[in-house]
Amino acid sequence: MTTAKVVIADDHPMFIEGIQSSLVAKVQQLHVLTATSYLDLFSVLEQESNDLDLLLMDLHMPGATNEAGIFYIRKLYPEIPIVIFSAHDTLDIKMSCLSNGASEFLSKSLQASELVDKVVEMLKGDYRYPQINTQGFQRGTESNLVETLTPSQFKVLHLISNGYPNKNIASLLNISEKTVKNHISAIFEKLNVQNRTQASNLFLRTTQKTFGAKPEY
Repeated sequence: MTTAKVVIADDHPMFIEGIQSSLVAKVQQLHVLTATSYLDLFSVLEQESNDLDLLLMDLHMPGATNEAGIFYIRKLYPEIPIVIFSAHDTLDIKMSCLSNGASEFLSKSLQASELVDKVVEMLKGDYRYPQINTQGFQRGTESNLVETLTPSQFKVLHLISNGYPNKNIASLLNISEKTVKNHISAIFEKLNVQNRTQASNLFLRTTQKTFGAKPEY
């Protein structure tokens, strides 16, 4: 039997531990990777995306803008099934997540056994292939410009939009300040802006217009 590989991303370690323990007890051969922020998750996906069977992630984590994070992950990794866990489980939020790339939406109000049973079914291949709603992402829009960024540039832009200086960005991403500057130059060129303020404002306008919320860190 092939070992299944899943990522659990949530900014509450106790939730990760609970789901991980329940899954490991239910699935005999399972390798679990974890992340506590979108920056961590992006790093895991960059390294492990070719072998992943399932991504389980909280909607509200530090480092991205609600459904914007789902949309970006889906665009970069179209083959990975994405399960959203969230305590914010209104119909509007659920439909928004599904239309932006999630394969399934599960409320955190469900019993742990129910969550795990649904995840196990998905590991067996029982999930929908999402039809991404690209409304508002037409060619030439600001949102479309953000989509052109690489994963590394996207992470840098998130940190810039939250006011981090280059030194802190380099430390958080474990790269040199020179590399940060190179990423920023590329971001400015792709977004057609001239400075950090313009880049941040464009990013915030894009996410607020499309998803109605600011990034969380």
